[in-house]
Amino acid sequence: MVNVDRIKHQCKIALYDQEKEKRNRGIGLYYRSDFIGKEVIKSIFTGTFAYAVLAMLWVMANMDAVLKSVNDLSIINTVFVMVLVYIGFIIVYLLITYLVYAIRYVTGKKEFDEYKGHVKALHQMYEREEKLKL
Repeated sequence: MVNVDRIKHQCKIALYDQEKEKRNRGIGLYYRSDFIGKEVIKSIFTGTFAYAVLAMLWVMANMDAVLKSVNDLSIINTVFVMVLVYIGFIIVYLLITYLVYAIRYVTGKKEFDEYKGHVKALHQMYEREEKLKL
């Protein structure tokens, strides 16, 4: 006999496995602070790399101004400004990273908890059926 509730739970589990499991893989394994912290640390490296690329592109596009600052011996001011811009860039980048991954964690945790609830309900159904067979 077909158990409609069991099929509903199985469908929800299969849907989660196909669509959301890959996106939420790390969420079930980490605490919130660990998950967000890991992503923020990764963002420090990617943000530094992105800034370096953008700085090199800016230097190439404004080569006349850069050579003039080297000739005028104001390179220290230019480096100081670039360091300040880097610090500002990283702060904004990390704030955005924190917000994005905090939202992802909350939504992913909710989806993962729903998945666990369906698995638990399905497991209980199977246990009840086994007890009835005995």
